[in-house]
Amino acid sequence: MKIKALITVLASAVLTACVAANASPEQNKDSDYRIQVFKECEKIKDIAMSPDQITAYQALQNIEDKMTQLEAPMRDMDEELENYQEQLDELTDAVTYEDDNVLKIDKQKLREQKQLARKIEQIVRHHEADIRAIESEARRIEAASKRFERAIKPSLDGLEHDQVQIINRKTAKPFKCYQMS
Repeated sequence: MKIKALITVLASAVLTACVAANASPEQNKDSDYRIQVFKECEKIKDIAMSPDQITAYQALQNIEDKMTQLEAPMRDMDEELENYQEQLDELTDAVTYEDDNVLKIDKQKLREQKQLARKIEQIVRHHEADIRAIESEARRIEAASKRFERAIKPSLDGLEHDQVQIINRKTAKPFKCYQMS
């Protein structure tokens, strides 16, 4: 019976040591994801991200990637609208004119202006589903960014900083300092 109890205790100890080793901060030292903290463009801290922080960051990145895809039709809409808006601006200037101190309206130009306004409305209506999808995704981004902010806040406690950069050492780009004027 003593041998069985000893084996149980040893197995528990080995298991506990394995769990502790996997949960220790030493494991995070080799994390590819880092929180870099800057004050006046000088790096003051480089912190390995915890698995929870990485998960929150990756979730935020995935949602941002989806948002980028959703924005593609909006860029097309913007291009279409820009062309019509220029035409509409030109017509707006030409709809009214003064003749002998009398303000006159060119009805043909007014009709053209209304026709362009209808085309603009059609384009916007055509993209209503895209707009709603972006609004929905924006709410998801807001929620994910709040989760991520809560996840990294403990790592930043007590650090006086003006910039934070999250990097993946495998794909990191050089730090670009944004100085406040």
